[in-house]
Amino acid sequence: MVTEALTTRARRIKGNADAIFDWVASSDPRREHSLCRPADIKLRIGHITDMHVPSEVQLLERLRDFTTNDSLTDFAYKISAFSNAFLHEYSDTRELYTTILRKTLLGMRRAGVDHLSITGDLAHCGLETEFLEMQSVLRMTGWWDSGQLSVVPGNHDRFNLYERFAREPMETFFDVPSTRKPRFRELPGGVVLFEMDSNADRIDDRHFMEELFPNTVGRIYPEELAYFESQKEKFAGYRVITLMHHHLSDDWYDIGAETILGSLMGPVDGADTLMEATELIDPNAVFLHGHKHDLMVPDYTIGSHQISCPGGFAETLAVNFVDVTVNDEVVITQARVRV
Repeated sequence: MVTEALTTRARRIKGNADAIFDWVASSDPRREHSLCRPADIKLRIGHITDMHVPSEVQLLERLRDFTTNDSLTDFAYKISAFSNAFLHEYSDTRELYTTILRKTLLGMRRAGVDHLSITGDLAHCGLETEFLEMQSVLRMTGWWDSGQLSVVPGNHDRFNLYERFAREPMETFFDVPSTRKPRFRELPGGVVLFEMDSNADRIDDRHFMEELFPNTVGRIYPEELAYFESQKEKFAGYRVITLMHHHLSDDWYDIGAETILGSLMGPVDGADTLMEATELIDPNAVFLHGHKHDLMVPDYTIGSHQISCPGGFAETLAVNFVDVTVNDEVVITQARVRV
């Protein structure tokens, strides 16, 4: 009955997703090169990450930061904040970027997506205006208050480059899990999302390099693994899809200076133990993440686990369609947004 209901709803969605997206690749080479909803699936999850909505930080406000006498650490911190604010690809064309985001999320509707997942870095500088802008896009495209939206925090959402000034936390604007407090979200068709905040605890477990290079190091905590184990009986037999921001491995992208310097863009600490924990419920659990702005090949796996990252939206303008078939197989299809 669940599968029939989802299929019926998908048929009612008018429009052609192929007019908005270009098909890139699929983990199933037999799949037709189309983004239209296949007939053999019971659930379609849309995955987008690292939108980095541009900020409205003013040039004079940032230049004023450099007029005070600071330590070398403070000066380096301000340089990082300054460059982050103004090097965004769409910083001078915010309205265009918002239009592209709206088009993308409407395209998800056309593609018959049942649930939208965002794996962090909605904001670029962690500012209230950025969260409100993304919230507005979600409202305009029908995802907000739909019950079909999952959001987990990214490091740009959490650390706030201007955290020395009081700002509203992400929780003021979005319903998200917090550090050490993950949660499960049950979806139709025997699928459960494991939503977690993979950012390190910035109060009790702050990385020493963040004083110079404010960029949260991902970490998996024992409390998160214990919570997963506590739910294994409730969700026995479910397909598990884990949503997190930080990546699990580094053999799929070019190693850059930011990775070598302090391991600030290295894989999340505790990746192996996290994958082992998910196997208590689903030996073939799937992981969706962001953080690295590189497009991962769609058939990438670690052991028995499918893992996918569509890259940073501002750079790649790419998305994932994660289909759970009637046989409980997961097929990941990548697409680029037509701009």
